[in-house]
Amino acid sequence: MSPRPEDLGKPMKKTVLACFMGIDGSGKTTVAKALHESLSQAGISSTYIWCGWRGFESWLFKPFAAQTKRAMTKRGNERGIASAHNKIPFFDYLTVLDYFIRVCPALVASSLRNRIVIVDRYVYDVILGLHGAGSKSFRFVTWLLMRFPQPTVIFYIKVPPEIAFARKEDISSLEFLSRSDEEKQKLLKEVSVDHLIVLDGTRSIEELTEDAFRIAAELT
Repeated sequence: MSPRPEDLGKPMKKTVLACFMGIDGSGKTTVAKALHESLSQAGISSTYIWCGWRGFESWLFKPFAAQTKRAMTKRGNERGIASAHNKIPFFDYLTVLDYFIRVCPALVASSLRNRIVIVDRYVYDVILGLHGAGSKSFRFVTWLLMRFPQPTVIFYIKVPPEIAFARKEDISSLEFLSRSDEEKQKLLKEVSVDHLIVLDGTRSIEELTEDAFRIAAELT
């Protein structure tokens, strides 16, 4: 069943939209997947969706993005691909529009089939990753953020940046993680959500999963 246009941007009803947030290395992906597995074993219908931004992937932008990448690669201009946001007019706005087109229909469709929709790297993470507070598009992006389905619960896995940095080898710096943690917590203060649960990321995956399972099940 395809989602109706009027359903987009409305809070999900009857279905729990559980979002996992946290800095890189906090364990949010591992816990989110473990929660999905635990719910399935308990007979509770759920689905796991990774909602990060890996580039233009929506049906509207993907063909053009692929052609542009091929053309620039043939010319040996790989650096031009990485710096496209500085050259293409309204690039920041296009990234959010692409993300909206790709993610919203999938969320609404999943909510019609499952009692719990588990989201890893939801719009809040994407907004901070693509648009800094000082960018020209930040105000527009913040407004558009409210058009996305609002979470029932956000699980923020809080872990000291030093520990997260030691867990992953592909993180640029400890300073990056510290700044990321500050930005995410600042944004969460502005987000209207019924349940914001902070989980201690220094605990075991099993313990975090049990806490998330109990809370998510109570909300169904």
